[in-house]
Amino acid sequence: MGKCTIIFNTQIKIWRSFIVLAAITFSFAWGSEDEESGTTDSHGGDDSHSDDAELEGSEEKDDRVLVLEPKRRIDPDEAAVDILNYLNLGRSLWEGGDFVMAEKYFASALGVPIDVPEKEQVLFEMAELYRSENLLPKAAAIYERLRDEFKESRRLPNVFMELGDLYREMGGLQVAISNYYMVLNSSLNISIDQVEKARDLSLRAKLEIAETHAELLEYSESYRHYELLEKLELEPADRMRVHYRMCNLLYELGRYQSAVNKLKKFLDTYKLSAHSPEIRYLLAKSYEKLNRKPEALREVVHILQRQSSPDTAHEGTADYWRQRTGNELANEFYQKRDYRSALTIYQSLAKYNSSPEWRWPAIYQIGLCFERLGLPDKAIMAYQEILTPEEGEESDESLSPGLETLREMAKWRLEHLNWEGDLVARLKVLGTY
Repeated sequence: MGKCTIIFNTQIKIWRSFIVLAAITFSFAWGSEDEESGTTDSHGGDDSHSDDAELEGSEEKDDRVLVLEPKRRIDPDEAAVDILNYLNLGRSLWEGGDFVMAEKYFASALGVPIDVPEKEQVLFEMAELYRSENLLPKAAAIYERLRDEFKESRRLPNVFMELGDLYREMGGLQVAISNYYMVLNSSLNISIDQVEKARDLSLRAKLEIAETHAELLEYSESYRHYELLEKLELEPADRMRVHYRMCNLLYELGRYQSAVNKLKKFLDTYKLSAHSPEIRYLLAKSYEKLNRKPEALREVVHILQRQSSPDTAHEGTADYWRQRTGNELANEFYQKRDYRSALTIYQSLAKYNSSPEWRWPAIYQIGLCFERLGLPDKAIMAYQEILTPEEGEESDESLSPGLETLREMAKWRLEHLNWEGDLVARLKVLGTY
């Protein structure tokens, strides 16, 4: 009986524990639902509304359909035709003077979303059109775009050559030299059918490199390049150009004895060259720098012996160098008090051309030389020749301001000489001279 009581009591305790645990679990679940409902109420809604919203959202999402269309493939042949049509229209508008619309068509041609060779043609023609209108920065930008986008183009040597010329014209001499060197580099990777053209282009690039160094006043570097060019097999015109530039550079470098040798060789080799008057000027100046006065005087007299140029187009240039040679050398001799040498040159200048613009300044200088040599009578004759010109020379009304000033100066010198002559005569009469 006692054992039964103990077992019964134990079972009651187990059931009580189970009931308490169930009560705690139920209470916890109920509290959580209250919090959720409270949160929903604070937002102005309830569980039914949120359920409806979720249902509607799921229904909307289920109704949404994503359609993926395949990307349309552009036919390269059709794109090429479109690009060329844009190019032709742009070219026509450009030639008609409508540059704004022309540029829009060019942009449309380049904007076709496919890479085709025709775009290279568009860029090349655009650059040429900009260059023809002297729009140098735009032309350079287009050539650079062609260079960057078509790295394997057969046109690259020409593109680099054009860029070199453009930058040289715009004053970017160092950039120009870099592009000329790129002509030489790109010419190494050409096909057999381009060899002849590439050789001519490379020679031109070498000539431009040498000349651009001279424009930078880098005379030694420029001369070094011309020395290398002189060793190549050149056409007669190119060889003469190289020889001519070397003569100038030797004079600029102050290597006067070397310049004399080179200048004389040029005159012997190219007797009919249009550069001969300038070469003789440099030869006379070189002799003068070397203090070889007789040779300098001989060259000046020789250059002033009027000879018809075989090419009348160069006659004006020849006159310029003859006048410059005579005036510069004669003035230098006059400043050094070598009046006889100066007189010889001025007399040659006066005989060279009968026009007052040429002749009268030389005659005035002749009068000054006679004065310095103590020959006033001959000086008076020189000044009178200016004041009483021969028949056929310009009248007072048609004289230029420069010639009018020269006549006033000659008149003043003549009056001064006459006054001196009268003074000397009076002093002789008085026995005090």
